[in-house]
Amino acid sequence: MLLKQFLFAGTALAVVTGTSAQAMTINLVDFGGVTGSQAEQGFRVAADYWAKMFTNDVTINLGVTFAPLAPNIIGSTGSRRLDYSVAGYQALLNTSKSNSVLDQNIVLPTLTNGGMSFIANGVDANGDMSTADQFKYYINGDQTAAQTLYTNSATIKAIGGEVANGNVCSNANATTRGLCDGRVTFSSNFGFDFNPGNGLTPDTFDFIAVAIHEIGHALGFVSGVDLVDYYSYPNGPGGGALGYNFNDTSLFTALDMFRYSNDPTNVAPGAGPSLDLTVGGTRYFSVDGGLTAAFGNTLSTGAYNGDGRQASHWKDTPNCQVGNGIMDPTFCFEQRGVITALDLAGFDAMGWNLAFDVLGKDANYNVSTTKILADYLGTSVPEPASWAMMIAGFGLVGGAMRRRASSVTFNAI
Repeated sequence: MLLKQFLFAGTALAVVTGTSAQAMTINLVDFGGVTGSQAEQGFRVAADYWAKMFTNDVTINLGVTFAPLAPNIIGSTGSRRLDYSVAGYQALLNTSKSNSVLDQNIVLPTLTNGGMSFIANGVDANGDMSTADQFKYYINGDQTAAQTLYTNSATIKAIGGEVANGNVCSNANATTRGLCDGRVTFSSNFGFDFNPGNGLTPDTFDFIAVAIHEIGHALGFVSGVDLVDYYSYPNGPGGGALGYNFNDTSLFTALDMFRYSNDPTNVAPGAGPSLDLTVGGTRYFSVDGGLTAAFGNTLSTGAYNGDGRQASHWKDTPNCQVGNGIMDPTFCFEQRGVITALDLAGFDAMGWNLAFDVLGKDANYNVSTTKILADYLGTSVPEPASWAMMIAGFGLVGGAMRRRASSVTFNAI
């Protein structure tokens, strides 16, 4: 679970540094059990992949752990999240963007009264948050959730924003532990395959794929809709705990500025698509103001009151079939991870500048962990024509709690 500033423990493990063609640096800090384990290379490969994808001149500090966890818990991730004005974020996003087709044509939410306008979940007659349609309403930029993002420190760094003590991450004390940009933990009790290049061992998970996914969350692929879901009736574990309209606090992330629906309940004024930050329904990621869903995607809509998966993911694909990409909410046994142009588009939109042009010449980008590992090792491995995910495995579930660090857990099923 999640705290704006959460506690870490560990020692320095590694530094992954960009070349002259890439300016991003990822520092990995060992919070226990990583150094000397098979997981060490897996974390290095995953961090190296993201460092090569982005050209922003930033340093990201991540704590990593490989140790026994509670039964049925395969791992967790958390990220440092901070308040940042929507107007300020958009201003920096516009000044720091690249020459990619996506960046040159992106449509950001129009600001009214200093904030975004969007469809939101509201409160019932008792003043408690509810996901029922009759309590949805349209925020016209005039509440805190519309004016202030609650977003990852990593994305603030990406656009050139100031992050207090942003390069302090150590085990010296509780304060310095809480200044890391993210934390990724895997249970050493579970079976992982650390080398997808030679085939995946039965009943194991692709460690590199899951590590890339989890680091992706720390780099900003999260949604504040999960917070709303957790605290809303009828099924949220925190339903009834607030007693006030949650939209009077900062909630939503940089990624949420691109979360749309076709407004099926006609809450927004006028006709056509609308920014929609409610739980449930059909939502999609769009970089053209909702006119189209990038690469035909849809998004997950909430673990408790939505489709059963955290909103911080693409829509889940049943039976381990090929999904939208690495930020799909589930992984399966013997499933080789694949990163797609859609995955990279999500990061491009929120402020990461890519080494690829995913809405231009690189629109067919589709790379598996086999190729990623080969690139890291400096070997040559041909990419398969297709990839299959047809073996039953485990799903991502998790809770999110305002003022506690957002986490995701993997439960075996």
